[in-house]
Amino acid sequence: MKLSSFFSHTPDTAAQGEARRRVLPVRAAVFGICILVLAVFLFRADFSAVQASASGFSFLKGLFVTEAKGYGMYTEAGTSRFEKGSKIHIYLEVDGFQNLKKDDGFTINIGLDLQVKDDKGNVGIEQKDVVNSELFVKSPWRDFFFTVNIDLAELPPGKYTLCFIATDKTSDKKASHEMDMEIF
Repeated sequence: MKLSSFFSHTPDTAAQGEARRRVLPVRAAVFGICILVLAVFLFRADFSAVQASASGFSFLKGLFVTEAKGYGMYTEAGTSRFEKGSKIHIYLEVDGFQNLKKDDGFTINIGLDLQVKDDKGNVGIEQKDVVNSELFVKSPWRDFFFTVNIDLAELPPGKYTLCFIATDKTSDKKASHEMDMEIF
């Protein structure tokens, strides 16, 4: 069916006019259903959780930094080797978390756990909820970062792997990111 025939107005004979009056409501109903299906596909009816990205929940970045002032505002440390007893700062970005619709805004609930593994992969330290962040915002967030400060006074010299496990508590999805470091 061409749209021009759907919207055209040509003088009809009595028989053609009667046939058009019977067909027009059917065409209008089909057209209306197509628009409704398209609207449901483009604008999903369930807005209870809005994902920050089309990708799944994951880490975008994990860096040793000397300072972090905000999302994307950091100074890289330039090394993963640290002197025993020093304090290190880590900047982490996550993506794909959900914004849960509540009242006149959205909540974001993300937690971060830490495991410290030795050079053989054995977990020596495990700490749950190093960071636990529950926020209420007016508009969906797309950018989320963590800063973690670790005091290396208790760890003996050696090679270690820091394993960060982030949990999007809205969707219960998890992501992990590992960073190798050395204490001398």
